Amino acid sequence: MPRSGTLRLRLLWIAALLWLALLGLLLALFSFVGENAWLVVLLLYLPRHPWLVPGLLLLPFALRKGRRGLLVPLAAGALLWLFPIMGFVLPHPVASGSQARLRVLSYNTTHTVDGVDSLRALARDTQADLVLFQWTSHEAEEALSGPGFEGWTVRRADQFTVASRFPILSLETAGVPAESGAPCAHAVLDTPIGPLDVIDIRPQSARYEIGAARHRGIRQRVRDLIADAWEGQAHERTLLREAQVRSIADEIARATHPVLVAGDTNLPGGSLYLRRYFGGMGDAFVEAGWGFGYTHPARLPWMRLDRVLLGPGLHAVSFEVLGRRVSGHRPVRADIVRQ
Repeated sequence: MPRSGTLRLRLLWIAALLWLALLGLLLALFSFVGENAWLVVLLLYLPRHPWLVPGLLLLPFALRKGRRGLLVPLAAGALLWLFPIMGFVLPHPVASGSQARLRVLSYNTTHTVDGVDSLRALARDTQADLVLFQWTSHEAEEALSGPGFEGWTVRRADQFTVASRFPILSLETAGVPAESGAPCAHAVLDTPIGPLDVIDIRPQSARYEIGAARHRGIRQRVRDLIADAWEGQAHERTLLREAQVRSIADEIARATHPVLVAGDTNLPGGSLYLRRYFGGMGDAFVEAGWGFGYTHPARLPWMRLDRVLLGPGLHAVSFEVLGRRVSGHRPVRADIVRQ
């Protein structure tokens, strides 16, 4: 092989290995640094599709004769990107059985922007037994108290609305409050699969830390972000978010029945807080869904924020991310059984 060809091949190998190392570094930052550093918070919430671009650019060169060995690091990088970084779940068989099940619908309504009729149709068409809405208003109660919902119990606490075909024995807010209110509402229900502690959650979003909540130009947002990071305000907001998530975990620990947690976690895949505080729970999407499961932003989602998490004794037999509606989030539906 001519010297120029040898040099070119060496540079291609360096580029492929650097890309693989960069993906490994990204995973290490998610796993060991997480929300403790503002830059990692930004990486967690930005789209992750562009991380595949270097591998795609190198692929045509790797397909040429004499360079097929490059396919090994490129394949390894593609697998890192697809599974741990993007969160893809492969299709897998789910044993449904014939036991009693509870169908759960969870939806961040963005202050019920869909309106009464649309929310009512959503709950009716999904044939839900338990509806958990976040960031709601009185319109959610109106939607779930109309025709077709005779006999339902509908309760609202702060930003949360809980509606059920079965008795709601209690409902109260809990956790460390923030600008958006309490991070969760804790309900106790009597259901066909037994009594449950149901926790409807929506801790504060990281959008205040990454500038997404500011309706300004890109240049001004960048200036504000740098100023917030320099003055420590971004870190203070992160500490508040962690305090909220920790308080939800404390509420889960106080439960006396099998626990079902659902709602807008505001924690994307790879989040250190998600693993630290909810890592011991089952994930209905992982147990019974497949694909990416992204729910936000609704128009073209790239993050899985909306989840159904299950404590010991509960198992998911189906999970689906529903179609886009008016809210910035997509609803999720899961069928839950006792193990």
